[in-house]
Amino acid sequence: MKKYVLLVMSLLTSPVVFSQGPNDTGAYYQAADGKKGSELKTALFQIISPHTIQSYTPGVWNAINSYDLREDGKIWEIYSGISNFTPVTDQDKGEDIDDEGVVYNREHAMPKSWFNESTQKNNTTEVYPMYTDLHHLFPTDRSVNSIRSNYPYGEVGENITKQSEGGFSKFGRCVDSLGYKISGQNGRVFEPNDEYKGDLARVYFYMATCYESYKNEKGVTRSPKDWDKSDKTMLDGSVFPFFKGWALKMLLRWAQQDPVSEKEIRRNEGIYAIQKNRNPFVDYPGLEQYIWGSATDVAFSYDNYQSVVTGISVLHREVAPVENNHIYDLSGRRVDGHRLKKGLYIRNKRKIVVR
Repeated sequence: MKKYVLLVMSLLTSPVVFSQGPNDTGAYYQAADGKKGSELKTALFQIISPHTIQSYTPGVWNAINSYDLREDGKIWEIYSGISNFTPVTDQDKGEDIDDEGVVYNREHAMPKSWFNESTQKNNTTEVYPMYTDLHHLFPTDRSVNSIRSNYPYGEVGENITKQSEGGFSKFGRCVDSLGYKISGQNGRVFEPNDEYKGDLARVYFYMATCYESYKNEKGVTRSPKDWDKSDKTMLDGSVFPFFKGWALKMLLRWAQQDPVSEKEIRRNEGIYAIQKNRNPFVDYPGLEQYIWGSATDVAFSYDNYQSVVTGISVLHREVAPVENNHIYDLSGRRVDGHRLKKGLYIRNKRKIVVR
C-alpha cells in the first residue's frame, strides 16, 4: 500500500511552470502576459471573446450531454444529491413534474434576466450570446432549479425556506456575515453545495471577464453597465469590478475553499472543443486573486504562473488515505485520491507525499 506522509502547511507563493501553457493551451494566453489587475481582466477578455455561439435547442442539450457526465455515464448535475439521470432520456420535456430526481434541465448559473436584454420579436430574455454560453450553463435537477429561480447565490442562515433532498442545496435568508441586505433585512439567496461553490465562483469570474463588451443579436453593442444592478442581483453595474462588494468577497472565498477539480478541467476542455474559448480561471487556479484579490500588483505570466500554494513542515507520522477528503495537486487542481501518482499533494491544508 502507498504511504502518505503528512506535513503541516504555511502559505507562500510558488511558481508553476507551464512549458506549453496550462492544460496544453500553448500560447493561448500569451497576449495577457505581464498584465495586472483590471488590465489583466481586459487582456483576458480580448483572448476569450467572442466565442462560437450555439443554438439553445439542440445545441446546449447536445453539449452538456457530451461532457457533463459522471464516470458511470450519468448526467453530472449540480443542485441535487440524489439525481441519477440518463442523458437525453431524462431531459426536461416540459411535462408537469415537480418531484426531485425525475428530470434535468439547463440552468443559467448567471440568471438570464440579469442581462437586462429582450428580443424584439417576443420580448423574452433569450438573447445571445450569453443565453447559450456553455461555460455558465449546467444540467440541474428541474425541481431544485425552480427553487433557485433567479435569486443570487449566497449562504443561507438557520431559517431555511426550501431545500433539496438532504439539504444538498438550500434557499432562504442569507447569514448575517454575508452583508447582503434588501430593505434592511438579509436578502434571500440560493446556496449550492460546498462541492460546487468554487466551480460556480470561477464561472462568475469568467462571465465578468468574457462580457466586458459584446454585440447582442440585434447588433447593439452592450456591456455589464447595461445589466441589472438592482438589489436582487450580485452585479454592481460596472465593467470592473463588476460585482457588488458582498458578492465579490464571497466568490473569492468560495474559489479558495473549493479549488479547481478534474471535473472542471474536463468540462473546460469539452466546451473549448465546441465553443472555441476557455475559462482562464480553470486553467490558472487562483487567477481571480490577480484581478480582484491579494495579487493585483503581481504581473501575470502565462508560462511561469505564480500560484498560491503551501509551505512544508514535517510532522513525522504516516496516515492512510481518508475516504471523501478531497486531495489537490500543487496547482490547486482536485485529483482522484484513489489513483495518486508519486508526488506532492494537499489534503485538509496539509501536504501528502506519495512515494
